Amino acid sequence: MYLKYLIIILFLLIPTKSIAGSCPMLIKQVDSLLAESKQLSKEQLAEIKQLRNQGEEAHKAGEHKESEELLKQALELLDS
Repeated sequence: MYLKYLIIILFLLIPTKSIAGSCPMLIKQVDSLLAESKQLSKEQLAEIKQLRNQGEEAHKAGEHKESEELLKQALELLDS
């Protein structure tokens, strides 16, 4: 009986762990694309770096959803 409750609790905790773990991967992805990209204007570069830094700060503050949104915005700017 207790095993069922333990399994249910573990399944509920897994998604929050994976969301928190995606922020560092997104930060690395932004950094990698920034290093490869040569055709960005100074304004674009500044905006992307600002979004990246804000995303990292939000991650450190525990605001993982906000962090993910900021980092995805940076990636969208890099892709365009």
